[in-house]
Amino acid sequence: MEGLKPLKQQLTIDFAFEPEASFEFFYPAENQLLVENLKQFLTLESEQYSRQLLYLHGLTGSGKSHLLQALCHYAGTLGKTAQYLPADQLIQLPQEFTLGLEVNDLLVIDDVDLFVSDFSWQKSLFDLINRCLEQGCKLLFSAKVPAADVGFELPDLVSRLNWGEIWLLKPLTEEQRQAMLQLRSEARGIPMSDELASYIVLRCQQDNASILKCLERLDKESLTEKRRLTIPFVKNVMGW
Repeated sequence: MEGLKPLKQQLTIDFAFEPEASFEFFYPAENQLLVENLKQFLTLESEQYSRQLLYLHGLTGSGKSHLLQALCHYAGTLGKTAQYLPADQLIQLPQEFTLGLEVNDLLVIDDVDLFVSDFSWQKSLFDLINRCLEQGCKLLFSAKVPAADVGFELPDLVSRLNWGEIWLLKPLTEEQRQAMLQLRSEARGIPMSDELASYIVLRCQQDNASILKCLERLDKESLTEKRRLTIPFVKNVMGW
């Protein structure tokens, strides 16, 4: 990484957040301890490097991106600087983009396992972690599996990712997904009965992200057609 010059725009690129990605709209169920720990992770002062790193893994669509973005929002309410970095977009940028990111109070890198096939980026991430540790910047990573199971070619990167706390995001049960759907529906001002929520959950793919995409589509269609959500309307829109 020697000789690389930071890009001028490196701290001004804003990656898109989900509008409802806050702790308020996250249905924790069995993950309440994780949510509380994330807040403590951000605010707890410690000279130990291990307290600067947190690695979160869980199934696709289980809510990892929501939690990462929620922590960024939370950091903002505390007057801290935070940067959300989705790996699928980060990997398309020059690696020089990472230079200077360590000046933030918090960096979150979503889907870090996407760097598994890019050894050069793995080295850049390793260097970024080391700079963040020296500067006191906290780091939160997400992936589908534990770091040791990703298949990274750089052993030092795996070692760094395992330095801090490691948490599993527990998936929701069917009843909990229904409650999550009703929470997010009410946040949009759409009342949803237990019967309708159950109908949608049973017919969607069984992950949070798919259910919420379904809600977003139904919300748009109901506004366009000026109709309330009913089972016949949902069935017609979704083709079920």
